[in-house]
Formats: sequence, C-alpha cells, structure tokens
Amino acid sequence: MYKILIVGSGGVGVMAAYALDLSPLAEVTVVVRSDYDIVQERGYKIESVDYGKIEKYTPSHVVKTVSEAAKFGPFDYVVVSTKNTPDIFKTEDLVDAVVTPEKTTIVLLQNGIHIGEPFIEKYPGNIVLSGVSMISSTNYNADITHTSQDSLAIGYFNNENIATQAQKDSAMSFIECYHNGKNHCYYDENVNFTRWRKLVYNATLNPICALTGVDVGRLEIFGGNDTLVRAAMKEVYAVAASDGVDLPTEVADIMLASDDGVYYAPSMLVDIIKGNYIEVEVIVGNTVRVAQKNGVEAPMLSLIYHLLQVVQKKTMELKGRIVLPEQRPDHSFKLE
Repeated sequence: MYKILIVGSGGVGVMAAYALDLSPLAEVTVVVRSDYDIVQERGYKIESVDYGKIEKYTPSHVVKTVSEAAKFGPFDYVVVSTKNTPDIFKTEDLVDAVVTPEKTTIVLLQNGIHIGEPFIEKYPGNIVLSGVSMISSTNYNADITHTSQDSLAIGYFNNENIATQAQKDSAMSFIECYHNGKNHCYYDENVNFTRWRKLVYNATLNPICALTGVDVGRLEIFGGNDTLVRAAMKEVYAVAASDGVDLPTEVADIMLASDDGVYYAPSMLVDIIKGNYIEVEVIVGNTVRVAQKNGVEAPMLSLIYHLLQVVQKKTMELKGRIVLPEQRPDHSFKLE
C-alpha cells in the first residue's frame, strides 16, 4: 500500500485523487483549502467523461494544510498539482513538511518547462517525477467538470544523485497505481519533449484566451487562431528546437483541435475569472527566458509574457501583495 498525498485540489488534482483512490494499492490524502467545508459536508460532485456522474466523492483523508497532512504519512508519493506560481511562492518550499529524505517521491503534476530543477536542488536525495496531464478538468466550488479523457504522461526529471533505474521504477509504480482502464497513464521516455509539446497549447491558446477573455471555441470563431495563436505556436517550435526538442509539424493542429466540440475555458482564463494568480512564469516566462538564452526571436511570446505580468500584478494589488502609493508619482519633466 502506497501512501499518496495530493497537494492542490483543482480540477486536475481532484481527478488525480479520484483515479488513485480507485486503486487498491493507494491510500490517498488530499490537501483542500478553499473548498474544505463543502467537501466535508457533501464531497465533490463530478461530471466526468471517463467515470460518468459521481454525486459524492470524498477522498480517504481530507486536510486543510500540508503540515496537517503529515499525520497521515510518511508518504511514498507527494503529488503537487497546485498552480505553479514561483513569483508568488516557491512550490518546493510548500511541501517541505511532508517530504521524507530519500523516501518520498515528488510528482510534479504541474504546467511549465524546466520546473524540476528547483526540487532536485532542494531535495537532492529524492526522486522527482514529471506528470504532464491532458485532461480538460475544472473545479468550481467542489463541482468538477471533466470533458476529455485523462491522459497522463509520467517520467522523471533526471537526478544525477540517484540511479536511473530507481527513478524509472518509481515512475512505473506510480503508473500502476494511477492507471485503471478508464484513464490513460503511461511512461514518458522524454520528459523535455512532452513538456514542450504541451507548451504548444499552454503558451499560446491558454494565455491568449486569458488576455482576450474568451474560451477556445470563441477564440477560433472570432478569428484569433489564425491571427494570434498560430504565430505564437511557431515561436514555441523555434524555442523548443533551441532546447534540443524537434516537435512534429502536426502538433499545432492537434492542439488546436484538442477541445473541439466544447466551449472550453483554459486554466489561465478560469484563474482570471476567479481572481486567482496565473502561471505566467513557468509557462510563458521560462519559455521566453530559454529563447533569450539561446538567441531565438520570440516577439509574440514576449508580448504575451509582459501582458500577463501586468495582469498578475493587478491581481497582486487586489490581494494586498502590492500596495501602491495613494498618489501616483510624477515623472514629468520640462524641456530646457
């Protein structure tokens, strides 16, 4: 029996918890913050393309904080499915209380490129797995809407302190727990490739929907795919190539068609609607930084990145993280 902790109970985290809870090999604990009272009272309501309609799902253990979760450990796996916002808080610090040195495998079920390095630096004796999810699942007040089959690629961020086979074995054990015949969970031979592939969607459709305030269906109908998205996707291809990843040409069309038939709101748009922080740095910021480091021109991605930074700072102000002066500073000057 593997003890598994889920940190982050959004649409992805709840569906991961549900999948793992179906396994006889897993005992699941979930950290639930904003929806805690609702989940304790009536559980999650799930409308899922994989599992149908579930009127009530309550994880084996529900806690409010990571530190409280420690009483159900020590954990074999800590699955991090929170929003990845290092400009707000560092995720590697969030799980410090539940990572047992050299025992706990950390699974980053999060968006972004090059996100494993901070965890390996902080936990050099622990295996860190990459989980790339294509699921289209959202959580509104403990009501889960899951519209495309859960497809989860599990591999490892290479930690030179740990034997390669041990890292692969840990990934395979997690897959054994997660896969249940309803979902699709498989071993990822090339984590960097898989993450760049997802960025073809996540660094383009996701932020452009957020900035325009429309879902993917409306963005296409209103002409945004041809005028904005495809140009940004070409830049992702170029930056990925500079990072050693050659993406197949058909990936762009696959991503553009991935939400066909539904007016799906990507995660950044949902976060803005909810007044939450967005994953600007790991999705677009890291992509732009790779482009700058490798001398790749990425004007569209750079524009998207800087616009998102403004949106993020607006949210920071609304949440009291940034306090502006009552009177705007005067930067005017006179010509002599």
